[in-house]
Amino acid sequence: MKSFILAASAAAVAAASPAVAATPVFFSGFENLPNGPAPNTFVIVNEADGWTGGPNGIELQNRVAGSPSIDPNGGDVFVELDTTANSSMSRVLTSGGTFDLSFLYSPRPGNPSASNPIVVTLSGSSLAYSAQASGTGLSDTFWVTLGTRFTAKAGDVLTFSAVGTSDSFGGYVDNISLSGVPEPATWALMILGFGAVGGAMRRRRSAGSLATA
Repeated sequence: MKSFILAASAAAVAAASPAVAATPVFFSGFENLPNGPAPNTFVIVNEADGWTGGPNGIELQNRVAGSPSIDPNGGDVFVELDTTANSSMSRVLTSGGTFDLSFLYSPRPGNPSASNPIVVTLSGSSLAYSAQASGTGLSDTFWVTLGTRFTAKAGDVLTFSAVGTSDSFGGYVDNISLSGVPEPATWALMILGFGAVGGAMRRRRSAGSLATA
């Protein structure tokens, strides 16, 4: 019976462990892409780092109008979604659950707030999130980390869109990270598993003491 409890408990912990910590789903840094830009240039592409471009593609910049983030994962390349006009980029979620989304955002230097907004939607519905700041008076980028938590189902489409003045000058996005959040049932399973392992170990110690006596 003892060995059965330990085996069952180990299985429960093993089943719970992969989802206990936040589980990375994807990270898009837009670096070292085969269709990426050379230093001091930009390109407009239809796909980039797992994202599909909207009606006017995805602009990848490499130190053209502003510097990359000093974030260690920032690299040299970032995205502008107001390409020749407002555009977007999307990707399909392959699994459902609760997710944490984070990304770097900067207004384009020298451009007013009306030119810089980026919105994030899930299957067309707003995630109650809008990134917007003024670049007026800035001589360089000013990066901040933004994020939100949301629940989705498999097949939902995550989209970043430029929605400001459609003038080919818009806000910047980089380092998009999505991680799965453990569900309450997973935590309960983990706690139950550890409790069963602890109980079995206590019984084993008690049995050893009796045998010694």
